[in-house]
Amino acid sequence: MNASKDDTAGDGGYEEVQGVLVARDAGGAWRYRPCAPGVARGGDGRAQFSLIGAGPVTMLALTASWGVPSAALDAVRAELAARAQVPPAQLSLSPEPVEVGSVRLMLGDGAGGFEELAKAQSSGAPPYHAAFNLMLTAEQAAKVRKALAGERGWLELRYEASDALAARRASSAQTEESLSVDAALRDAQGEAGMSAKLRYSERVEADSGRPEPSIRSYSADAADWGLPKQ
Repeated sequence: MNASKDDTAGDGGYEEVQGVLVARDAGGAWRYRPCAPGVARGGDGRAQFSLIGAGPVTMLALTASWGVPSAALDAVRAELAARAQVPPAQLSLSPEPVEVGSVRLMLGDGAGGFEELAKAQSSGAPPYHAAFNLMLTAEQAAKVRKALAGERGWLELRYEASDALAARRASSAQTEESLSVDAALRDAQGEAGMSAKLRYSERVEADSGRPEPSIRSYSADAADWGLPKQ
């Protein structure tokens, strides 16, 4: 599979274990991210993908997925537990909190260039499913068929994930100041003095700042989706 384009394995303490990106927190718990997206599988294990031609019309339907199968997680947990010499059940392993928005299906030219064929919204939670259902032109269908024949560079799934934003922390300070005003009034009977004191308060909300989210791209060529060659 084609892992993160920006080399996530070398960023933020990540390493690849059993085909999954993992990193350890300061407290000793482990978090993980999938290396690359793919096509979702049904309960029978079949890929949720279809390409149907009907005369001049070709329909493409697929469900994208960016997740880690339970069997792969069990293998990762077992390896990390063996390193730490603890029972696998005692090892904390949870998905990295990320935000995934749009998922793109990219059509290539066979030489490294890609353009967006379609875009769908992810489910917002692991494994971040995104459904595509579209009609292809004859030229587009020909490229997709090359991808299904195992040729690289013709069809690609692309996810962009950003780190979950840190909770906003705001501090407030209240400043209170007094202002004295003296005024003299003169009338026909003489002079009388008057003073007044004004008080106001000001509340200032100071945003301690939220870090800019780190956005990483994860992509996989159709040749790596595990589909039967057509």
